[in-house]
Amino acid sequence: MKVPALSSIAGWRKEHPVPGLGKISEGTGPAGMYASILTKEIGSAVSKQLRRRGGHGSSDRPQLPAPEALESRERRVRVDGQKNSEFCAVVHSPVGANAHGGYLHALTFPLSTEVMTSGSFPLRLLGLIHLKNSVVQLRPVAVNSTIKIRSRVKEFGTHRRGVTVTILAEIWDESGELAMTDESLYLSKQASSKQKESSSHSAGQKSAASTRPDPREGMRLTARWRLAADTGRQYAKVSGDANPIHLSAASAKLFGLQGSIAHGMYCASRALGRLAADPSAPGEWNVEFGAPVLLPATVELWRDRSPSGAERRVRGIGRKARKNFELVWSPSSEDRQ
Repeated sequence: MKVPALSSIAGWRKEHPVPGLGKISEGTGPAGMYASILTKEIGSAVSKQLRRRGGHGSSDRPQLPAPEALESRERRVRVDGQKNSEFCAVVHSPVGANAHGGYLHALTFPLSTEVMTSGSFPLRLLGLIHLKNSVVQLRPVAVNSTIKIRSRVKEFGTHRRGVTVTILAEIWDESGELAMTDESLYLSKQASSKQKESSSHSAGQKSAASTRPDPREGMRLTARWRLAADTGRQYAKVSGDANPIHLSAASAKLFGLQGSIAHGMYCASRALGRLAADPSAPGEWNVEFGAPVLLPATVELWRDRSPSGAERRVRGIGRKARKNFELVWSPSSEDRQ
């Protein structure tokens, strides 16, 4: 796999600073973020080759430390009202006096990435698959206020395809009250022994995939999104997530993809705006990601025909009736009364 030249994303450092952080110093921002990732990946690849040449075995399975032994990150950040408005415009959501829940996630993303690029983090970032996010918003967060963010590894887990890691980001509002918890679950297929064992069952897996249930069953079509080829670039500008797989077909192909794909959290933030009358209000939302959205794309929005109580569910369904994502939202217990 070719590694893209850092100059291809260096311009993002000044032109599109990380949301809420204002001016940023050299080595930070989207370009610095992905420079750190690439540096770590290159170092990991070199170490791997040295271990093999030194006769220390070829197993790449990472040694997983206790989460509390790993580095955490904490920082105060201003919730910029103008940038929140720009975020809302990109995800087609209303603008209010409080920050969109998806924008708050975007503010936590740089710190979570720092956690995953620290020297003590045992997994390789390139190739991590974002499986789901679970968000509990306890209080609205006013724009133009200052919040405290802390990000850390909550836990590691096992998966039939590898190892999972949960990154927990927490936000405290200006009064010091806990306002949001945001758990991001990622899958690393790095040297999974289970993956190797299951390779002999690939035919059975393909058969199971061909008989999977239709994700439209029990749902009704409510909208269609027509996503342009530059959707990833537009979201990167307002979220700070300038991962090359989202920016262009050329940069995505360097990482083995057919073309650029939409950010999962773009889809989640936009869907949140459809389910919640106010996407900045207290509530819980959980999103699971499926097939990537290859840009340009048409994504159909299907909602449940028979909602359960206050809970609302929407599925994004794309090519060949494959589920791209599913988001479930419910208001806070106070709002249900």
